[in-house]
Amino acid sequence: MVWFGSFRYETVARREAAARELGQYVLGERLGAGGMGEVYHAEHRMLRRPVAVKLITPAQAGSPDAIARFEREAQATAGLTHPNTVQIFDYGRSDDGTFYCVMEYLPGDTLEAIGHRDGPMSAERAVHVLTQVCGALAEAHTKGLVHRDIKPSNVMMTERGGMKDVAKLLDFGLVVSGVPAHGDGRLTEVGMFVGTPEFMSPEQCAGGEINVGPASDLYSLGALGYYLLTGRSPFAGRSATQMLAAHLYETPKSLVEQADVPPALAAVLETCLAKSPDDRFTEASAVAVALEASIRAA
Repeated sequence: MVWFGSFRYETVARREAAARELGQYVLGERLGAGGMGEVYHAEHRMLRRPVAVKLITPAQAGSPDAIARFEREAQATAGLTHPNTVQIFDYGRSDDGTFYCVMEYLPGDTLEAIGHRDGPMSAERAVHVLTQVCGALAEAHTKGLVHRDIKPSNVMMTERGGMKDVAKLLDFGLVVSGVPAHGDGRLTEVGMFVGTPEFMSPEQCAGGEINVGPASDLYSLGALGYYLLTGRSPFAGRSATQMLAAHLYETPKSLVEQADVPPALAAVLETCLAKSPDDRFTEASAVAVALEASIRAA
C-alpha cells in the first residue's frame, strides 16, 4: 500500500510538473484571464527570459472560430514592431493540443486598474498615454489591421529600457484585416456585435463589418481619452443595449463641463467621437499631432 501510494503521488507530481511546462517555457503564476484565454508569467528554459504565455481556455478550445481568432491574434501582432505594441515571440500548439502565444512580459498596470486606483488623469498625462496608443494604431492601420477593441483594460502602462509610463497596446484578438484572405478574411458574421459596448464606435454598434475601419479605432480612442480624463466612459452607468443606442444617437456630456480639460484637448476628443467616420480624423498620426498641439495651446 505504501508503494502504491508513493507511485500515485509521483505520477500526479509528474503530471503537474508537465502541466507547468510548455515547449521551451516553464509556466509560473497566472496573471489574468479573459474571454479568449488565460495569461501566465513564464520563463524560457534556456534563455531565462521572463515572458507572458497566453493559453486558449479549455472552454474555447473546442471552438474552431475561437482557435482561428487566437491564431489570427498571434499572426497579426507578430507582424507589428511599434514600441507601443506588445511584442510576440512565439506561437504554437503543445503535444496535448493546447494552443499558446508567447509575448513580452509587461510588469505594470492596465489603464483600467490605474483608473480604479488613482481616478482621472491630468490632461498632460492623458495626452502622453493617448499619443503612444496613436503610434501603435498608426502602424497597425498602415498594415491594413483594425484593432476594434481599444479600451482601458487593453492598454498596459509599464517601464521599458529605463523609461517609465510606457503604454503597450494589447489583445489583437478581435483584429480584422482590410486585405481579404482565405475567403473574406473575417471570422464574424454580418450583423454580429464585436467589441466592448462602453468603447465601441457607432458603426460597430450597428453590427456587421462593412463600415468598420481605422476610423472605428479612432472613435474608441476618443472614448478612451474621455475615460482617462473623467474616470468614466462616455455613457457609463447604462446597460449594454442602452450603450449601443447611445453611441449611435447621443452626444456625450461635454468634457470641459466635467473635468479640468483644456478646450483644445476636448475638441480633439470630440472630433474622434463624431458619429460619422467621415467627420473624424483621417488617421491616428493626425490625432497624435492634434493632441500634442492641444497641450501646447493650453
